[in-house]
Amino acid sequence: MRQNGSGRIVLVSSQAGQIGIFGYTSYCGTKFALKGFAESLQMELARDNIYVTIAYPPDTDTPGFAEENKSKPVETKLINGTSDVLSADAVAKGIIESTRKGSFSCWFGINGFLLDCLTSGAQPITSLVELFSQTFTVGLARVIMIGLLNTFYSITNKKKTN
Repeated sequence: MRQNGSGRIVLVSSQAGQIGIFGYTSYCGTKFALKGFAESLQMELARDNIYVTIAYPPDTDTPGFAEENKSKPVETKLINGTSDVLSADAVAKGIIESTRKGSFSCWFGINGFLLDCLTSGAQPITSLVELFSQTFTVGLARVIMIGLLNTFYSITNKKKTN
């Protein structure tokens, strides 16, 4: 990429890389780490005209997802049910579109948009639309996410009956 004078690196995280999810402690931790890696990598490579896109897809309908569902805790299934399951094709198309637009962050659906606004923190801005949408929706997004988190906690705080 340096020899060519430009490039783009695409990393695939997960919506679970933006919000902690019951039953996904190890998974969330590794996916959260990708954001820090992506931000640092972007800063280090920008002077070489090499940029990063990090994707945060929701659950994706793949054989791995079907296998995961066999042993997933019921609480995790209920929490995951609050977000859509996308086809692998839809995720791939979204990643390609975001990459072609030069976006740092690739999100999916309304939950993805809200999570992107809330977790944007110090990530690079790749358009004025992105800057304004994050700036002006973060307060509302936080209120909505608190409601969603309360739902998650009501699911996970129920006493086990068996």
